[in-house]
Amino acid sequence: MDANEIAKPQPAILMCYGKTPYTPGRYLEDAFRRIGVRVVRMEETVDFAAINLSSYLGVLFVESPSRPKVLVKNIHLVTIPKLFWIHHGENRLNANIEMCGWYKPDLLLMAHSLHLAHQFPAPVRFFPFGVDPHIFHSATPLVERPFDISFVGGQSALYRTREARMKYMETELKGKRTVSFNKKVFLHDLSSLYGKSKIVFNHTADSIKAFNMRIFEGMGCGALVFTDYAPEQEMLFQDRTHFVLYQSRNDLMNKIDYYLNNLQEAQLIAGKAQSYVRQFHTYDHRAEQIINWMEKLRA
Repeated sequence: MDANEIAKPQPAILMCYGKTPYTPGRYLEDAFRRIGVRVVRMEETVDFAAINLSSYLGVLFVESPSRPKVLVKNIHLVTIPKLFWIHHGENRLNANIEMCGWYKPDLLLMAHSLHLAHQFPAPVRFFPFGVDPHIFHSATPLVERPFDISFVGGQSALYRTREARMKYMETELKGKRTVSFNKKVFLHDLSSLYGKSKIVFNHTADSIKAFNMRIFEGMGCGALVFTDYAPEQEMLFQDRTHFVLYQSRNDLMNKIDYYLNNLQEAQLIAGKAQSYVRQFHTYDHRAEQIINWMEKLRA
């Protein structure tokens, strides 16, 4: 065998986070494996004195609020790149600042809320959510989809405006349009619902405006995403090119009526958005970006 034909060793990273079936870290972990990166996951406590890090490109910590924080020992022994990806803004700011102190990342990756970057003791990079096209996909044309509008998400005091707007939509559209709101579905069931929906409705919290996963997942399923404004959205997407931005209740209702009566135009936007996220904003793209950052930090 020629020396140039000798296979390179498989790159590896150490991921530290509490895994659930639908946490963003899970999607990213799957993506690393798809692009040929070996992943070793630590979920509760990691003692770096007990780990040989010589075969790893770097360490990636991922926020996972529904699981206990990953505790670390001997972080000072880590000489390879350390990255920490956070998904929340003001509502988990103190917890993420605390974990940043534990993990001492070389880079802090923020999914949104970049206005908080100055509060962290590490360089910050914008690292938004993405879509897993192996889960979130549909080729069904909008005209053949049985639901006109759908929404899946939690209910809490943080989302009073969202709840009020959905109740208003249900009242105004009753007998005229088919809606599906507040179903508790996840992963492939969620993809199935979005893939049967012409419009996926999105609305951020009343006081915390955060760029969220629903936008990517709705687009991945080929639906027309309707959303209110949140910072950082315009860094990736354009209104009426990739989604439809609404500003008020009346604006929302007028645009719903317009696009449901002009499905060709709705299909053009939804199709363009689906192609765009599959080309540039999958979790495979995100995984490749992290590997690139780790390699540059090592250099």
